[in-house]
Amino acid sequence: MNDDVVKRVKQVAIPQHLIDASTEDLKSSAEESIEPKKEEIDLNDPKLKEKYIFNFSWEDGRGKTWEGVFANKILSIKEQQAVGVMRASLNGGIEFKAMDPFTAEINLIISHLAFSLVQKPEWAEELRELKDVSLLQALYGEVAEHEATFFGY
Repeated sequence: MNDDVVKRVKQVAIPQHLIDASTEDLKSSAEESIEPKKEEIDLNDPKLKEKYIFNFSWEDGRGKTWEGVFANKILSIKEQQAVGVMRASLNGGIEFKAMDPFTAEINLIISHLAFSLVQKPEWAEELRELKDVSLLQALYGEVAEHEATFFGY
């Protein structure tokens, strides 16, 4: 077999990063993937506060921009329970396992935002009247990011 072909086969069969790395380097890399280094926390990050005020702007597929100032609060356990009760109510008595994933997600988001958003623009007063689920998901993404930062996830 041609030496050039053998080299190419070896490169495909054994990834170059495995050839170039020592066993100790590979071990260190594996350890880091299991226990990643903690990033330094910016104590001035507004998402570390229980109440997070943010400007929201999102453009839909038709070019309309949805924007406004929102305030999200971290929910107490009692409020999280109430979110679950509201979500079950929105499910209309249908068991969670029987609910289609799309509707289950919408019900989760609506329930959560109903309790966590303490300030919102007029267009967001009745989230169930919105037409574009992607808008709802984008808004929930901001809220989820606040919560993840607050809890150190």
